[in-house]
Amino acid sequence: MKMYFADRIMTWSDAFDVFDEIGRKLFKVKPAQGRRKLKIYDLSLHGKSVATIKRCEEIYRGAEIKHGTRFVSVVEKFTNRRFRFFDLGFLGWSARGNFDDGTFGIFDANDRTVSTVGRESAPGHPAMRCIDTLPEFYLHSLTFALAIDVQVSEEGCFNGQ
Repeated sequence: MKMYFADRIMTWSDAFDVFDEIGRKLFKVKPAQGRRKLKIYDLSLHGKSVATIKRCEEIYRGAEIKHGTRFVSVVEKFTNRRFRFFDLGFLGWSARGNFDDGTFGIFDANDRTVSTVGRESAPGHPAMRCIDTLPEFYLHSLTFALAIDVQVSEEGCFNGQ
């Protein structure tokens, strides 16, 4: 299953739609409670809130993810001399790739690919971010990709980019 949303610098104050491969709106992403929280609404469930991504003030540039009221994980960035990666804090999952250009993979604890995130054209939309994932992981993949994108964009802002 592929999901698409507009390719732009992500911020905590963005509101946008997420589409499927044929252009149907799947989710609405909206800022909530100031500028450090995103809520995701499932449009197939009549706009019911299904997930929240919140900036963790306790963890430098970390993000907490909840699906409904259930805590899922804290997404944290780690850097060593050679590369940086995100610990997704969920069943040993991690994200690795080129975060600056928005292309990365999400991997399970056995290093199998769960999702790929990149740029693609979508029907009627030329420049889109694309999340390619198995249907059973679509909400996890979306929330993890958004948590990573917001943190990478925020980091660029702090570095004067």
